[in-house]
Amino acid sequence: RKATACRSMQSPMRCSPTQTSALHQPSWRSQSAGITAVFLINGQRQHAWDNQFIVRDLEFKYLRNRTIVVVDCDGLKPHAIAHLMQGSRHQFFEGTVYSALESRVLATLKGDPDLRRLEEEAEDDISSLEAGDEAVKAALDQLIEAHQEIAQHTAHGHDQGGHSTRDEAVQGNLTQTQDVVTSGDPSVGSPAFEPALLSRPDIATIRLKPNEPRQVLIHATPELAWKNLKSMALTFDPPLKELQVTRTSQRSGEEVSLTFLEPEDFEEDEYPVETTLRGTGLFAGAPEPRVIEKRVVVNRATSKSPRLLIPLKDEPTFIKVTSRQPIKIMAGGPGVHIKLRWDGKDELLAGTPPEWTIHVICEAPTVEPPFFVTRPTDGRFEMLIQASAGLKPGEQLKFDIEAVGPIKTLSTAFLADVIEPPTPRKIQSKVLGGGQRRPPYDLRYVKKPDWADETCWGRTWTGEDPGSFEPPSLKSPLTIFINQDMDLLSGYREMLIAKKNAETTIQQRINKYTAHVAFHLFQMSERQRQAKQQTDEQLGEAPTEEQMREEIQRVSRTLLKLMEVSQ
Repeated sequence: RKATACRSMQSPMRCSPTQTSALHQPSWRSQSAGITAVFLINGQRQHAWDNQFIVRDLEFKYLRNRTIVVVDCDGLKPHAIAHLMQGSRHQFFEGTVYSALESRVLATLKGDPDLRRLEEEAEDDISSLEAGDEAVKAALDQLIEAHQEIAQHTAHGHDQGGHSTRDEAVQGNLTQTQDVVTSGDPSVGSPAFEPALLSRPDIATIRLKPNEPRQVLIHATPELAWKNLKSMALTFDPPLKELQVTRTSQRSGEEVSLTFLEPEDFEEDEYPVETTLRGTGLFAGAPEPRVIEKRVVVNRATSKSPRLLIPLKDEPTFIKVTSRQPIKIMAGGPGVHIKLRWDGKDELLAGTPPEWTIHVICEAPTVEPPFFVTRPTDGRFEMLIQASAGLKPGEQLKFDIEAVGPIKTLSTAFLADVIEPPTPRKIQSKVLGGGQRRPPYDLRYVKKPDWADETCWGRTWTGEDPGSFEPPSLKSPLTIFINQDMDLLSGYREMLIAKKNAETTIQQRINKYTAHVAFHLFQMSERQRQAKQQTDEQLGEAPTEEQMREEIQRVSRTLLKLMEVSQ
């Protein structure tokens, strides 16, 4: 499925030398990748961008191969077109006018609500498992979490939360007050350093309908900081037993799917149901936890009556702003889309010259931001306000919009407040205790060149060894080793290739095998730890390294045989 995003401007695009883009990097916009944006002059393609700008500039991960953007440059002034066309006919001259054009296109698309809706729909369609090390760790984390849910709480204190050690605050047991970093208004708390946790879409309230899933992506800013995440805990206050939560790890964040499963005997008077989603993340190198909070509201499902279409007239009678007010413009942020509506026919604003024209007057204390109005479709159109860097937080802008016709003028107005962008802020908050519910681990892969290392139960590796582990110490966590070049695993991989399985299918099966072997090694380490700590005769003595080596070999052979049979 492909979506075409086009913006038709009512007035010519004004470009000045001051409108330059900080993201101007022609090197990564080569013509080798898939074309996503084309620039037209007189209906002919003169320039193109590859699909990387969808991800890097607009931050729409899943629209990269699903979107075509067509930019019609006929509205530019003649001297601007001449400046662009002075280079090769195959592409624009990348000078001052090109930088201003690039800034305008990126600012227009970055805050577009239709593109955000398409991004959410595309995220729902994508359910394939991430390949590689991240997918294995995500599957292993889920197995360990499930294991910890049903395991017997035989350890106490910092090893395991228990009622007998209430004085020791561990995660999942008690809460404690400490400094946390959240993304918020500059008037709250004190300044802090990145990273911070954000959500996509960036909404204050997550609204749910019964039995309908809703996805929210929790990610870090800057995006590259997510790789330094050590742990992430999600809590709900108050907890809802009917709320089903599914967490999926991704390369740039964690997708949280929320579904309110309505019981059969659920009374409608109990709606709305409210709770607060709280995400607490620990990052390497950051002493304070990073916190994000979202209000979750569940309302009963109601059938919407179809919207009545207003008949469009040759003589319009009104023009109004339909966007929810007050309008807020973030200083230095993306453009703001203002939705407008009138009851005039679309062709009244077309033609040369048009029968009706739209005029916008802005009253600003300091700097007047750039803006333009799109052409109407079925009586609806938009006004885009560029959040220029000269705007100062705290200012209020007044916009007067007039539709001027042959014999009368229609008018409307709205106010826009300039606000500061959210920044990382350090505040005092109650968070979960100091321990980790899931013990940390280090997953390492072994290949043939590494077989000489004595990390296989204190010996060198062979083609029959699937993996091993080293117990945690004061300086290192539990270390799990996986032999990627084991003879049986290599043979199974060659069998899948011989049967011409898809690359994704092969990767998923190898990941599944690796995660289960690593999880069994984790269970073996837990069994060994408990046997050394407890004096219960039922646990017996701790298994020897030779016994554990034989056990993991049997488990590996069984897993591969089962996967081969199910092929």
